[in-house]
Amino acid sequence: MNVEIVRGLIAADRPVPLEGVRIDVQLQGSSVDVTVTQRYRNREAVPVEALYVFPLEESAAVCGFAACIGDQLVRAKVEERDEAFEHYDDALMRGDGAFLLDQERPNVFTASVGSLRPKETVELQVRYVALATREGNAIRLTIPTTVSPRYVPAGPAEIGQPDGERVNPEIWPKVPYGLELFVKIDKGQLSRIESPSHPIGTTFENDGVVVKIASETTALDRDFVLLVERQEPGRPEVVVAQEADGTRVAMVTFVPDNVEVQAGGHEVIFLLDCSGSMAGQSINQAKRALLLCVRALGTEDTFNVVRFGSSYEALWNAPRSFDDNTLDQASRYIERIEADLGGTEILKPLKALLEKPSDLERSRRVLILTDGQVSNEDQVLEVARQHNQTSRIFTFGIGAGASEYLVRGTARASRGAAEMIFPGERIEPKVLRMFARVRMAVLDDARVDWKGLRVEQAPSRVPPLFSGEALTLFARIEGGEASEIELVAGERRWTVPLDANQASAKSPIPTLWAREAIRELEDATTRRGSSQQRGRTSDKRRDRVIELATRYSLMSGETSFVAVQERSYAEQTNSPTELRRIPVALTSGWGNTASPSAGVFKSRLAGASPLLAMACPAPAPAAPSPARRSPAAQAFLEDAGPPQGGILARAKRAMFGEKALVTSDLSVTSATSDVVYDLLMTQRADGSFLHSPALQTLLGTERAARLSIAVTSENEALVVTATAIALLEREHSDRESEWRPAVTKAKGWLKKQSSTFDPLTVL
Repeated sequence: MNVEIVRGLIAADRPVPLEGVRIDVQLQGSSVDVTVTQRYRNREAVPVEALYVFPLEESAAVCGFAACIGDQLVRAKVEERDEAFEHYDDALMRGDGAFLLDQERPNVFTASVGSLRPKETVELQVRYVALATREGNAIRLTIPTTVSPRYVPAGPAEIGQPDGERVNPEIWPKVPYGLELFVKIDKGQLSRIESPSHPIGTTFENDGVVVKIASETTALDRDFVLLVERQEPGRPEVVVAQEADGTRVAMVTFVPDNVEVQAGGHEVIFLLDCSGSMAGQSINQAKRALLLCVRALGTEDTFNVVRFGSSYEALWNAPRSFDDNTLDQASRYIERIEADLGGTEILKPLKALLEKPSDLERSRRVLILTDGQVSNEDQVLEVARQHNQTSRIFTFGIGAGASEYLVRGTARASRGAAEMIFPGERIEPKVLRMFARVRMAVLDDARVDWKGLRVEQAPSRVPPLFSGEALTLFARIEGGEASEIELVAGERRWTVPLDANQASAKSPIPTLWAREAIRELEDATTRRGSSQQRGRTSDKRRDRVIELATRYSLMSGETSFVAVQERSYAEQTNSPTELRRIPVALTSGWGNTASPSAGVFKSRLAGASPLLAMACPAPAPAAPSPARRSPAAQAFLEDAGPPQGGILARAKRAMFGEKALVTSDLSVTSATSDVVYDLLMTQRADGSFLHSPALQTLLGTERAARLSIAVTSENEALVVTATAIALLEREHSDRESEWRPAVTKAKGWLKKQSSTFDPLTVL
């Protein structure tokens, strides 16, 4: 057991100054505006300094921080990191109140509440904006709520507090504070709202829908995940915003299509996390995903399976060709795998794999399955970045608190892609969507033609293009005019009309542009030239980060937020302030502890398919969350713009069409076996399907009997494969994204056979 968890078990009865957390989210299109409210109260007889390590989205542009003390609102300002700490320390020395927000990682932050007097209550408000990720036809909103225990690899001695400790807060099995969460979704025709993480309820309002966690308060022990699908899928567009000085900033979204499947094979290496934190449901999900991944390979591919923890081991000494024999060996090996290899030492095996000479006939693809709970993320990202010319990495983040910074950052550094798999989510569409990217002819040479505009683009290099997936870029317009812009990749062109005169004065787009520019600067660690030139370049890059962060009031690795509450002499604290580190709840399912029941929680929408869910207990905390705000806190929210979380407004049928339900309850049913997945698992290496119980179940008794007759006069593999293809295409078109790679491979095999068999004789 982790030593910090043991300490938490011993000290679980000490006072905790954090009373509760409330999160208000505004989702407009794919733009997210979030306010996190943390309520602190000192119940002790001495002044305390509270330190709370908490997560935010890894792409968050943290642009607001304030402290609300009764009716007083103290707004923070962004300062260079060292200066912010000095101002904070000076205020504590004087006996004033001080509040600091510091970035430990792009997804881990520390809030410091200095000199909290006995019986005093303070609400900290953290505001950020971000873009929700797209997942198929849906928008995926993720709100992290806890920092999972991170493995700290051995390294050189550090002066002061070790870096690993700053992202490893004390863990308690249960904490005396809880979470309230409200998501306001803008008006539009919605076709699906569901959460794989929490039971949810919905309420219709004049201008949108409010989604809330069904229980009044819930534990902060897992990420909140919400999937929102609209009747109209995302489309190419340009949205223009205007800064205070009149400068225009554009957000452009392209949806490139018709990118053909890449010819030839790949060298595919599967790197599976078998550390202790993956025990239980996480390793089972990873194995299920891996078994499906292996079956998506083609006969022209070579592959290997490597599992890692404190050490690492490979199935074979070198990648082998994909055929029925190696498929069988790999399947049996994967089924026996357990999470029994200790700590998460991902850097060594990844570096060893990437440094091996690549196959001259095949491009290398590395697929990583992990919960990402390590402290040396930057080193892992740097290794991926150094080898992105020879190896592309695709990552799966698995579990209730997987580190998005490691999972998405590694994929981004290697110009690959990432998928997150929450406990209870269906794995098949994610795996098959990922393998569609692996097989795709990725366009790496794309650029944006801004026509007559002069812009500062972020990111400056266009990410790789995957067919049918949205690509979003930002640009600060420095001058010029244009009526359209183009995404160019070789001879391919995708054009989007532009009206730069229609610019909104209130928009998060300038902030998002600045955050993207800062992230690119912070990621650019490798530079050409002499050592002296590298140093100057690094200094220039740091200066540019500080310039952008202070201009746009943004958190970064070089800047922090600091606020000071100046007190009268009589109100200043004179006695020593005692440090109180806020414990965090152990991530649900971490290392097979308190694993949640799997399930997907859906809001009941008109025309929705039958609901599939499992009851998932949400333990109520001992102390209430900050449902009632002080006037100062309300003023911060009104200025920031997120929703107020009200759920008593009039219901509006217009949100979902005339047949929408006014009420929104949670339907609970038992999970059933996924027979389509079972059928896909019977595909052989060459693409043909086996005659299996799964196929018979999907056919039903009468059609299964006709299939049995057909195989007596025709080649069995041919009849079964043709029938499986036709069955999937005719009766399971709603899951095409899942079975398309398997059917494509099966059709390739079927085309080589000489037969006139008609599967409709069975169907």
